[in-house]
Amino acid sequence: MKTVIEILYPEFNNLFGDRGNAEYLKARLEKAGLETEIIETDLFSEPHFVSGKTDILLIGPCTEKSQITELEELKKYSDAIKNRIENGGVTLATGNAFELFGEYIENPNGEKTECLGFFPYYSKQFSRLRFNDNAVGDFDGMKITGFKNLLSFSYGENPFPFLKMEKGIGMNKETKNEGVHKNNFFATYHTGPILPLNPDFTDYLIKLCISDFNSEPLSFEKTAYDMRIKELLG
Repeated sequence: MKTVIEILYPEFNNLFGDRGNAEYLKARLEKAGLETEIIETDLFSEPHFVSGKTDILLIGPCTEKSQITELEELKKYSDAIKNRIENGGVTLATGNAFELFGEYIENPNGEKTECLGFFPYYSKQFSRLRFNDNAVGDFDGMKITGFKNLLSFSYGENPFPFLKMEKGIGMNKETKNEGVHKNNFFATYHTGPILPLNPDFTDYLIKLCISDFNSEPLSFEKTAYDMRIKELLG
């Protein structure tokens, strides 16, 4: 059976090479002999997952201007997105896509843009000077590495954190909680792209939709991951 990977709005959501998440998933699946299709959904088209089969849904980081435009489109499919989260559809949102699922985004002038409102945190843009951070967090005993390039932080309640940070900040400088994990939905400020940097987590995501998946990363992928964790954590 074909495995379908859908990328939402790739013409905007590839600031830090996050299309690499889809390409790495495809490479790992095809290495295991599995047929794979990548569907690219442009900004003004109905997402494939709304009425079709999408095994893994990806949405990556974009500029702050594009973020507002995307929100208006995503709100049209709010019920479908919520149903996907509640019913265990595998979804990964990276970079500032994390913010889309909170309550609102506030710009430096105090203007607020309503978000999808699935989780009780909110985001505040702080300046034109971006915050950069190399980071390692723990997810269920698995170390997840990546980096942040942010123009905003998120605040408020986060009842479903994805990571507990071991190096670097969480969703803001005052917390070690980072991202969201609910059912098979994962959202994180981490980019990198995150999946090529974390081959074990990639396997974890694949096994959520293909339980008998069995394909080891290439040796250099594991070596690169181990070296990066050692470099960051000592």
